[in-house]
Parts: sequence; structure tokens; C-alpha cells
Amino acid sequence: MINRCFTLCAVALAALAAPAAGSTFTVNPTRVLLTAKTASALVSVRNDSDQPVRLELKLHAWTQAPDGQMKLAPTEDLVVFPTLVTLKPGEQRNIRIGATTTFADVEKTYRVFLEELPPVADAVKSDNAVHMLTRVGIPVFLEPARPAARGSLTGIGLSGGALHFRLRNEGNVFFVPDGIRVRGLSAAGEAVVDMTANGWYVLAGGVRDYTLAFKAPECGRVRAIDIEVRVGDAALRGRLDAPGGACAP
Repeated sequence: MINRCFTLCAVALAALAAPAAGSTFTVNPTRVLLTAKTASALVSVRNDSDQPVRLELKLHAWTQAPDGQMKLAPTEDLVVFPTLVTLKPGEQRNIRIGATTTFADVEKTYRVFLEELPPVADAVKSDNAVHMLTRVGIPVFLEPARPAARGSLTGIGLSGGALHFRLRNEGNVFFVPDGIRVRGLSAAGEAVVDMTANGWYVLAGGVRDYTLAFKAPECGRVRAIDIEVRVGDAALRGRLDAPGGACAP
């Protein structure tokens, strides 16, 4: 059994320009977990800047490609109120997010995006700077009655001097790896390569593909590869023998 990681996992994407003066707002919590007994939740938004902030909220169903890219689609499974928010400097408001669909045996996943709107015309006239508009995504999960996260490592192999493997979620709820570590071992068992990779959401029934390249000259000494993926208190492990080394083209 794998315990799910509850590390801070908000997404903040910004359109960058220079010079820039961006409004700053914070969101709490950065992840929403709904259940059949608690089908709605409050999220607070605070304007930490000295200028008014206008936000529009948009809902999307959320799945992921094997490379980790988000796949978003329109949805009516959630409702959010209000959908438009204007915050004065220092002001804080609550937003309610609720489920309007049934809960299933497998977790359903969504994203609520808070998209900053351009300043009103009067504010633009008094400020010659270019404003950075921020987009923050909050993951929303509709948890099943009996949540269970299970993971496995599959597809372990070497190709083009790189290690490939797949992290598979065989459970009915998401998990987030706390750490991914790959060690290349010499014939004597010495670690001649030690690499790490960042973990990200692996949704229920989903997969995440990883590719880590080995560098010369250490890769020529590699005769075995150990993989460890930690999720909470659990660890997934894989091993690959490489009698010809890890540098093969």
C-alpha cells in the first residue's frame, strides 16, 4: 500500500514581460479533496499587492499524458462561486468549490484555474509598467469511498545511453512520489552514477514515463542499475542488469 503525498503542489504559470509589475495573490488551500460526505469546500484568496486584483475562475476535467503534460477538457462536474472576483489591496475572499456529479469507485480529477484579468483602464493610465498576469491552478479530487493507492515500476530498459522506466498507478486515487533515485553500480557494487528526478502527480489508473541519460565516462563502468521511488513510507524498487554498460548508442 502506498501512502499519498500531500506536498504543496500548486501550479503557477505566468506570462512574462519586461519591465514588469505583477499583482500578487495567494491561495489557501492549494489542493481540494472532496468526498461524498463533504462535497464542497472553501478556498481563500488574498490580494498581497498594493493594487486591485481581478480574477476569473474556470473549471476543467484533468487527465495526464505519460510525459506528465496536463490534458484539460470542459466539465460541468463542478461548480464554483463566485466566478469573478475583485480584491482590493490586502483583501481576502472565500470561494466555494462543490461537486455536482456522483462519486465513483475511482477518483475523479479536476483543475480550478484562477486567472488574473488585466487592470481596469484607469489603473493602466496611471502606470506605465507592463503587468504580469498570473494563472494559478488548484487540483480538485473527488475521492472514492475506499481509497487505495498502489504503484509499480514497469518497462525498465536501456536505449540510446539512457534509462527508461514507467511508474504506474494501479490504485483508485492519485499519489505523488516524494523522490526518485537511480544509481548505476559497478561490477564491485560501487555507485558510480547517482541521479535523482522530480516526482509529480500520477493519477488513478495513470502512468508516468521517465528517461534519464547516463554520461560518459562513468556510464562505461555501470553493470547494474537500481531504481527507487519513494511515496510516503513506501518504496518501489526496480533493478536492471547492464553487463555491456550504460553507454550503448
